Amino acid sequence: MVTTVHKKVVRLLYILSFCLLLLGYGCSSSKTIVGSDKRLDYKTLKSFEKIYFEANKQNILANNEKALELFNQALKINPNSHATMYQLSKLYYKLDKFEEALYWSENAVTSSHTFNHWYYGQLGQFYSKFGRYEESGDVFAKMIVNEPDVRDNYIESSSQYYNAKKFDRSVEVLNSMQEYFGIEMESSTRLEYVYSTTDQKDKAVVEMEKLAASDETNVRFKGFLSDAYIEAGEEQKAIVLLKEIIELDPGSGKAYYALHSLYSNSNQDKLAMQQLKKAFIYDDLTLQQKLQSISGYFRKIEKGNYIYDEMDELSNILIDKYPTDLEPYMLKADINGSVGNFETAREYTLKALDVDASEFKLWNKLISANDRLQDPKQQVIDTDRALELFPNMVMLYAAKGYAHLELSQYDEAIEITEEGLDVAVSKAEKTDLLLCISTAYNKLKNFKKADATFDKILKINPYNTTVLNNYSYSLAERKIRLDEADSLISVALNMEPRNPFFLDTKAWVLFAKKEYKEALELLNRCMEIDPKNPEFYIHAKEVFLEMGNTTMANDMQEKINKLNE
Repeated sequence: MVTTVHKKVVRLLYILSFCLLLLGYGCSSSKTIVGSDKRLDYKTLKSFEKIYFEANKQNILANNEKALELFNQALKINPNSHATMYQLSKLYYKLDKFEEALYWSENAVTSSHTFNHWYYGQLGQFYSKFGRYEESGDVFAKMIVNEPDVRDNYIESSSQYYNAKKFDRSVEVLNSMQEYFGIEMESSTRLEYVYSTTDQKDKAVVEMEKLAASDETNVRFKGFLSDAYIEAGEEQKAIVLLKEIIELDPGSGKAYYALHSLYSNSNQDKLAMQQLKKAFIYDDLTLQQKLQSISGYFRKIEKGNYIYDEMDELSNILIDKYPTDLEPYMLKADINGSVGNFETAREYTLKALDVDASEFKLWNKLISANDRLQDPKQQVIDTDRALELFPNMVMLYAAKGYAHLELSQYDEAIEITEEGLDVAVSKAEKTDLLLCISTAYNKLKNFKKADATFDKILKINPYNTTVLNNYSYSLAERKIRLDEADSLISVALNMEPRNPFFLDTKAWVLFAKKEYKEALELLNRCMEIDPKNPEFYIHAKEVFLEMGNTTMANDMQEKINKLNE
């Protein structure tokens, strides 16, 4: 009875023997399995074959160094064994000894008196890997002579000549392939590629015309020809052909898409959109291709124009076709957000979140929509949900804090933004949170803590213009430390001299200092820069009242009333 271990050994030896037979017959047309020299005497031949057999066994077992040692021993016994040279070249390449690999690959070819497909194929590939493309092309060209019915030889030879920038020889090989096999896709498309990349567009078109003519019912061939027409600038021919394709195959989304591109390039947007809507229905275009095609229309979209209507319809098609993908919902949200339909944008952002709530960019869009809609109540709800998933995202704490501020929930604003400070890292993050805290303390009339927070921010970032402005305005409102308030806003204005809000704060500091004329000069500048902001007129009215000029105060009130209307 044979034990299990013995069974495994017997089976392994059987497999090794079989593999060696395959290697021998695949590598040489000689009668001996290892490409031996017939002039060897029987004893030497047996010694050689024993070592060669053992080398192959070690090679199969991945004992590379041992196999290399044995193959070299075998070659010393039989220096003319091209099979050994071939095995050595493969082994050296596996061991990253590329010069030796190429040397023995060349020797295997020259030592064999008959053509061997494996020897030539390996040498051709080695030449290519070492950047010797023309020599690689020559090797595969010799293989064509010996194996004219093997398509891969033509493809490899033409490709290597192309890599060597020997374009005429690449074309010559492909033409010989057509002479042998006739007009067919592989050689024709490669010829078209060579001609196109060498700026011979007319010849590229001819090749595709021949291919299309070889089978007039083949939609794919007509598609190749339409692409060639487009590349050659023959748009009208391409349009006619694409319409033929659609007649043969009404479900060809790619044909509709190509028509869309042609019409779009000639600024025929309405025709382009008609074709794009048809293309979106079919599955031979990916969702990403469809999304990419619509992205260029965002620069043309306006509220109420037909581009908006068409894009909205396209997004509806995508939602119907891809209900479990979030991108169509995001597209719908972006389309509406771009024209100010923030309610609809928020609605579809929420639908996208129903598909995948783990995408933070969706929460970011939702928070932005809430901000645009001035909906702090919803902002609190949504930031709460987002913080459960992303507790380390500082901007969520800030968004929730500012929402509480708008709701006059000042203690809650302080509480959530102080939580955010525990995870904030950057100066910008800390500044944003502390600014919310200082504003909340200001609203609570806790000026000691408000000022302390302002000071804390300026230690972190002494040139933050928003903080400088807010701190200065707070001091001016309280009519305290006015010289300091003046210095703070002057630093901000030095960086942004035409900012109307900063100019307004400077005016308010001057008003607190009873420098009314100078304050009015600055407020007039604010009105020139931003004439629709009622705050500037309110402040001007206050100044006029302090000066006792009721006529101008009343004039300011009339302007305030008109703006409020």
